[in-house]
Amino acid sequence: MTTVEMSDTFDTMLNSYAAKRNFGDQNSPVSIELDEYEKSVFLTQAQEEVVIGLYSGRNPIGVGFENTEELRRSLDFLVKQHIYTDEDEEQNLVGLSPSSVFYALPDDLLFITLEQIKWKDPNLVCYDGRYANVLPITQDEYSRVRRNPFRGPTKYKALRLDPGNHMVELISKFHIGEYLIRYLSKPEPIVLVDLPEGTSIDGYNTVNECKLNVLLHNMILERAVQIAYSTKTNNKANV
Repeated sequence: MTTVEMSDTFDTMLNSYAAKRNFGDQNSPVSIELDEYEKSVFLTQAQEEVVIGLYSGRNPIGVGFENTEELRRSLDFLVKQHIYTDEDEEQNLVGLSPSSVFYALPDDLLFITLEQIKWKDPNLVCYDGRYANVLPITQDEYSRVRRNPFRGPTKYKALRLDPGNHMVELISKFHIGEYLIRYLSKPEPIVLVDLPEGTSIDGYNTVNECKLNVLLHNMILERAVQIAYSTKTNNKANV
């Protein structure tokens, strides 16, 4: 759906939604008019809500995005991969373990969907160069398992903590050569028209169409209309 089509459909759906919500209420008729910037803001917010809902299972199907082919195809444009090496390690940071290494996550990352490490340590002999799993745990969990030979870091797995500031902290018994992640990225904003100088949405100020699967466009529009109606009617009630 082009930006023009999305804008026109937004107006049609909003008028229909407002009429249905206020049917028979002649004392407080609702007329909502939005400019293209406002519609872009509501569409961008709705798009992110739809993506998070599809990923988490808060959707009409009730399952996460990797559980059905339909959902995987709907969000496959947002799945990206990044491989970190020794050169990407963040320096001068103190971790919970002497072996802690830190990496800065991509700016557009929403959720990590898969992660592995590749060993680079001659002490591992035949395991050197092999891949191992990464287990995300909380800081409290790490305090309990760090010395446990089965639940702590081993040659089969490293542990991942989330220290904040869009960073990850990996703890392992051996030297990590590569850290691979696949992740669901944040969708680009929907911008219906070129915006005035000094105005932007998530850093974009020129026309930017919805890049997601066309099957999701109506879902995004429906949610955007709901947000717009709720926002505008609440604002009018508070005037």
